[in-house]
Amino acid sequence: MIRGKLADILVNDKLPTDYKISGPLTTKNLKSSMLRLAKDSPESYKFVAPKIKKLGDEFSTFEGISVGLDDIEPEYNKRNPIINNAKRLLRTAGSNHKKKMSILLDTQTKLRDLTSKHPGDMGMMARSGSRGNMNQLMKMVSSPGIVGDWDGSPVPFLIERGYSEGLSPAEAWIAGDESRSQVIKGQLGTAEPGEMQKVLASVMSEQVISSADCGTKNGIMFDAGDNAVEGRYTTAGSLIGGKEAANIARAGKSIRVRSPMTCDLESGVCQKCMGVNNRGRSYAIGQNVGIRSAQSLSEPLTQMALSAKHGVSLVEGDVQTPKGLAAFKQFIEVPKNFFQRAPISEMTGKVNSITKAPQGGFDLDIEGTQHYVPPGRKLHVKKGQRLEAGDTLATGIVAPDDVIKHKGLGAGREYLMKSLRNVYSDSGKDVDPRHLELLAKSQLNYVKVDSGLPGFVPGDVVSVSQIRKAFDGKGSELATKESVGKVLTSTHGNHLPGTRITKRVAEDLKKQGINRVKATGSPMRLTPVMASATRTPLLNPNWMQRLGYRYQKATIINAATFGEKADLHSHNPLPALAVGHEMRRDSKGRY
Repeated sequence: MIRGKLADILVNDKLPTDYKISGPLTTKNLKSSMLRLAKDSPESYKFVAPKIKKLGDEFSTFEGISVGLDDIEPEYNKRNPIINNAKRLLRTAGSNHKKKMSILLDTQTKLRDLTSKHPGDMGMMARSGSRGNMNQLMKMVSSPGIVGDWDGSPVPFLIERGYSEGLSPAEAWIAGDESRSQVIKGQLGTAEPGEMQKVLASVMSEQVISSADCGTKNGIMFDAGDNAVEGRYTTAGSLIGGKEAANIARAGKSIRVRSPMTCDLESGVCQKCMGVNNRGRSYAIGQNVGIRSAQSLSEPLTQMALSAKHGVSLVEGDVQTPKGLAAFKQFIEVPKNFFQRAPISEMTGKVNSITKAPQGGFDLDIEGTQHYVPPGRKLHVKKGQRLEAGDTLATGIVAPDDVIKHKGLGAGREYLMKSLRNVYSDSGKDVDPRHLELLAKSQLNYVKVDSGLPGFVPGDVVSVSQIRKAFDGKGSELATKESVGKVLTSTHGNHLPGTRITKRVAEDLKKQGINRVKATGSPMRLTPVMASATRTPLLNPNWMQRLGYRYQKATIINAATFGEKADLHSHNPLPALAVGHEMRRDSKGRY
């Protein structure tokens, strides 16, 4: 790390004119500038990067950073007024728990803002992003303000001192539960991300770049200011670079871009739907982007788990929302006891009555069917209101399996991707949403045939690509507003073939600017399938591919019993590895 204005001068002296850093010299800003240079001019990058590294080596050797007492000394004249004001407000709050919690959480925010300006080397390191973070520094040099209990819920007690000063016996006793739980999480928490990486790799292993262009005109919508549009292709076929992304942001209009989730290839994903890499180049045919994405997603999960060990997270006022690794697992595992699951309407019709339930919460009658809303939820509906099946009845977290049940796999994929992206961003981790799109595509890729689909029998579980082939050439084009009750026979926007068009699906299509769709009025019934991520690889119809995961004995017995077949030439590497003598790649990236 380099100090003050000298740092700006020395680093910018090594950077080309268009890539000099105008704001504060932080790890994030320097990385952003170097990534832009690598994309725009790889030849220049390979000369600039060693110069920046050499500069860092020189200052690490000759300058050095040491921590003295002044680096951990609280700014008493600024901190004490914040603490004293909090004590005064707490006295006036009396026994009002909600008001006390609001005061304590507000005090913690003020202490963190104060710490962000703390002088000295430790403050400079935390601000630059080179070592530590502001939460750690706050607890040391100012005060934690408030700490969490063993389960993360906030303890309504004001901590007046920082750890560098030493806590009072009462403060140390209260803070002990949080410290012990964080140590335990640090010891045990890393096993879960490791196991999750193996699961994600198994789920996504078939996502290989297999063609230059699938030819689709479909995609997903992004907000104008979302920097994730850079490096993607529009549905019209043009690549969005840095300048184009800036123009889109200035225009302030949402844009539809190509996405791995809507790629029309039978297997794998095409270069155009995947977009370009951080060097501005297309992914090579045969590159297994699924395995790479699994690694990219699992590494931040490890960091989320390790953060607890170092006590870097702040206690939150709302403990009713899972965060970090717990939230990630909940969305991809969809347990039956989905925490804080939002109650939804299972019927289309009118809300006949709303009454208080004896055990707490509310009982709702929707077209003669009883629905229960648990205690502590805020109702979204009122008596006499007309609902569509799948509408939320009260506050809570919408489960992805509820989305696909009522809106189809396409809407479920997009919801899962956006939910997981929020999980990462809420934990301070910025991941490329294309990794999440590959995950959503891989996990939400199967439907169960109930009736009416030629070539399949009731109970068959088939992939989206098989459904797409079965619908090829079927259906007729009609106005979106006239399609309610019918079944899509081709992909439109983010909605996939086989999706039953409800009023809400039709509204979403029109919101995306899709006014005509291809659909059929056939009475066929398909049920979207969302299995837990740990069970998704077992839905694979290729028994030899399933051998690379779990339950090998049962897989072999079932394959022999039902005469299952295995395609040796696919985008999954396991059959090729098992056979051995055919281990190579063809022109479509198949092993």
